[in-house]
Amino acid sequence: MHRSGSTNEKTPVTRGKKNRWHLIGVSVFCFLLVGFILGHAAGIGLTAPPGSEDDPLVTVSWVRDSISQALQGEQRQRQVLEKRLQKLEGGQVDQPPGAGSAYPAPVFTVIEAAPGEKLLAGAGTEIILRSGQAKVLAGPYGGLSDLTAGCNLSTGQPVKRDHLLLAARDDGRGIVLETQAFLLVRGGYTME
Repeated sequence: MHRSGSTNEKTPVTRGKKNRWHLIGVSVFCFLLVGFILGHAAGIGLTAPPGSEDDPLVTVSWVRDSISQALQGEQRQRQVLEKRLQKLEGGQVDQPPGAGSAYPAPVFTVIEAAPGEKLLAGAGTEIILRSGQAKVLAGPYGGLSDLTAGCNLSTGQPVKRDHLLLAARDDGRGIVLETQAFLLVRGGYTME
């Protein structure tokens, strides 16, 4: 049955023209997308600083300036080191930043002690037995801290050589020497 007068049907020629325009539109979109991606990738190198890995081409003046700045930095560092060397050769020692000469760092005092002598330490005093034998004297609040061994020593315990001992309080704690001995002491103390 053929109906004459109906215009709803599409002829094959009209469908082909629409498909062609659709295909052209998709192709143009794909080309634009690929062009955008490639242009974006190529544009990354434009923002790199001259002389970097992304932009290795530089001018002669840039190279000269870079070398000149590096040489000037090296010369300044060499001058500082030469001044320090002159101070050390002259017997002067550089103080660390913020260190003043009003409060010099405490140093260990070497003490030669006879058998039977007592060293009574002040608060915060450090003691190192270098030679000889000694035993600990405890105060009412405890004995000495053996910082090397990480333990507390009470009255009568032997003092090990070359161990750093610390007296926390000034309450009569210290050491009694059993033999002739050499001690290193940093801080306040009295000998009896």
